Amino acid sequence: MAHRAPRFMRALNSSSALIKMLLRGIISRVGGALLLLIAVFAYPGEGEAKPQRIVSLNVCTDQLLMQLAEPENIRSLSFLARDPDNSAMAEDAKRYPVNYGSAEEIIRLDPDLVLAGEFTTQPTLFLLRKLGYTVIELPLAHNLDDIRRNIKRLARAIGETEQGARLIERFDAALPPRAEQQPLAQDAPVAALYWANGLTSGDDTLAGAIVHAAGFRNLAGELEIPGNGQIPIELLIRAAPDLVITGAGGDSPSLATEKIHHPALQKAFRGKLHNDISSTAWVCGTPLVANAIASLYEFRRVNFQPRGAQVEK
Repeated sequence: MAHRAPRFMRALNSSSALIKMLLRGIISRVGGALLLLIAVFAYPGEGEAKPQRIVSLNVCTDQLLMQLAEPENIRSLSFLARDPDNSAMAEDAKRYPVNYGSAEEIIRLDPDLVLAGEFTTQPTLFLLRKLGYTVIELPLAHNLDDIRRNIKRLARAIGETEQGARLIERFDAALPPRAEQQPLAQDAPVAALYWANGLTSGDDTLAGAIVHAAGFRNLAGELEIPGNGQIPIELLIRAAPDLVITGAGGDSPSLATEKIHHPALQKAFRGKLHNDISSTAWVCGTPLVANAIASLYEFRRVNFQPRGAQVEK
């Protein structure tokens, strides 16, 4: 096997890489305020080779990467990529090696691009950048537009802009009619998101956006609960939403799910508990959320038509 030159020697072979190295030197002196400049130079330009050794450290970037990149260009995914409780693409991920996010193992993989999420360990990312690795962090998606923006950004970073455009087209085509209508009608049914430990998600979250796109008003939004918060079971019962969405995977009682299985909740919402959508659908902002939206939209279309209205097509 041919031995590759050390990283700093290979970097000097391209002017764009040299510019990035110089920028890193400047940033180390000036501070983190200029880190965004690295992202600008990280994208392959015209005629520049696509990254061929991409490593993802985050379960959400894992899934976007698998939908955008050529398989041979994916060097490693996060270990959560293969976990069906965390990833909607666990089966697809089995074809790739996984990593546990340590700087040591990432360095051994010698990636030409590292993908991270908003909550990836910052000391690891700082060290990788200091060593000359290109790192791109994708923010959490809080709505459908954020999903489109992240697709475009990642597609550009890996030199797959056309594939990114096609992925967005398929995503938009899979959404139900008026999925992003603002605001919803006052007679729209109200759904409560009710996860383990009584957690819920407000309108400014991806889960809230999914509920809205399916044509439901979000109880957490009605109660002005921002982000991810909690709803006491007494308040949930008093609020009497039309539907309580618990997510699939909560059938086995545990300390975390005891509120979902509480007898008072089961009695108050008999026939109104919905757990047919996998919990993985609510976590990551990828085009796969269109499946959750379509499922919830169809449930609403069949079960919550206003009186006298014709069934939507």
